[in-house]
Amino acid sequence: MMGVILLTAMTVGGISLWLKRRKERKKLEETAENDEAQNL
Repeated sequence: MMGVILLTAMTVGGISLWLKRRKERKKLEETAENDEAQNL
């Protein structure tokens, strides 16, 4: 039973970290695109 709880908690934590990273990466890509557009 404890293993199921730990596995669930680790999965939820991993997904939340992945979503945060994906959000940050999108923001960085958008700023990079904006910088390139301004430099042209």
